[in-house]
Amino acid sequence: MRRIVSLLVSVSIVCYGMPIVSVAHAAPQEVSQHPPLSELIEWSYVELFEKAPELKVPVPSIEAFRKELEEQKDREEESLEDKKHSIERKIEESQRELKDLNRNPAQTSDVEDRRHDLHCRIQELRKELEQTKLALEKGIDNKYDNKLAKLQIPLLLYVSGAWVLPPPFHLLAEWPPKYASLLEMLELNRAPDRKFGDFRDLGFRNGTFEGQQEDIRTGREAIEQMKSQNLLPPEIADEEVNQYVKSLASRIARHSDLRVPLQVTVLKSEEINAFAIPGGFLFINTGLIQKVDSESQLAGVIAHEIAHVAARHGHRLMTRANVAGIIYQAAQLAALILTGGVASIGTYYALQYGFYGLGLVLSLSLLGVSRDYEIEADILGTQYLWNTGYNTRGFISFFGKLAQEEGYITGLSWFRTHPPFYKRMEETFQEIVLMPEKKEPIENSSQFQRIQERLVKVMKEMEERDRDAPTLRVVYDCEKKS
Repeated sequence: MRRIVSLLVSVSIVCYGMPIVSVAHAAPQEVSQHPPLSELIEWSYVELFEKAPELKVPVPSIEAFRKELEEQKDREEESLEDKKHSIERKIEESQRELKDLNRNPAQTSDVEDRRHDLHCRIQELRKELEQTKLALEKGIDNKYDNKLAKLQIPLLLYVSGAWVLPPPFHLLAEWPPKYASLLEMLELNRAPDRKFGDFRDLGFRNGTFEGQQEDIRTGREAIEQMKSQNLLPPEIADEEVNQYVKSLASRIARHSDLRVPLQVTVLKSEEINAFAIPGGFLFINTGLIQKVDSESQLAGVIAHEIAHVAARHGHRLMTRANVAGIIYQAAQLAALILTGGVASIGTYYALQYGFYGLGLVLSLSLLGVSRDYEIEADILGTQYLWNTGYNTRGFISFFGKLAQEEGYITGLSWFRTHPPFYKRMEETFQEIVLMPEKKEPIENSSQFQRIQERLVKVMKEMEERDRDAPTLRVVYDCEKKS
């Protein structure tokens, strides 16, 4: 252990230009300047990891700001609770006025106009109420989980006037010392000894990746049940959009550990997400395609989902025997949503007001989501990006993009199926550091930009075509008076 600390010290001197000493030999030293922590947590994950070796933030500052964030979260929750109660009172007032209108014997045009206005007001208030409930029940946690995860990246202990390496058991994870140890691994050629260090043998690795064909039947059964319960949003029929997404996914699959045919479906859904079912069934939402900034970000999400299938995460978290139970529970929840019942984490809003929330109702076991498997999928997905020639920062870059979104609703489904925690960010960037750097990694393409533009037109056409289609959702037309 002492030898490792000694090596870290020597590497850190070279990397940071700032000596790191042990607690026992700490010498007085002027505190380095760094941007305010309130600014640092607004940086993207990629930016923080890349600049962390130059940031020297004392522990007292970290702890004080952590406490400040927790207090800020409490105040925000109180404010949202007040807002919820206020909206509920407004709905009650509007409904009382409707009752008064119904008692009016003279049902004049003025009365009908007022009734229409109240219907529209109640509809908007209900939408706002469910958004607020979503924020309270899950959205606010996602927001502060991301902030606290970022807060751990630039930590380097400052004790008795000197920068020191924290002890291994310190509660906060520290990226700068970790970065130094990664450089040591590379220098001593120990990187291939890590788990999945044989990334040059993608497609020929055994163990974790064996038996994928056994999952095909399970996946088909799950999808059939989802379709029979009307849980799946409509599919995009546009040939150009489908061809592009399938081509991109297939290219990544060919450079991965996947050993079963990849079945790709593009779903018309505003939900920003993608999910993979055991057996090689990949679903990409139009909301995700429209939200990513580049082809490498979309490729990063696809690579992550393919990794879940290749490593059989869904199979390991569940058995075929309980697939029916999982889908049945999701169907029950969707039924509550569609009939106006009350369901957990506000998912009724997700379906009732314009987008399906599969990421909010499907079992995480079916999707292979757990803390350990998310880290595995991040690492493997990064390797698949590298092998396909894409910027390996694609997935973590998109993750950071959603973490910086204003409001609570945008990333709600995404963060349920891709929970934010520091360890997964660290492990992903660690893999990026340990892999050889590509000279000209793919970041974007003109085809991707064209597909994003075309998708806007396709979605508009589908909306117009489906406007008069039968639906269980009750949405009052407030554009014009009926």
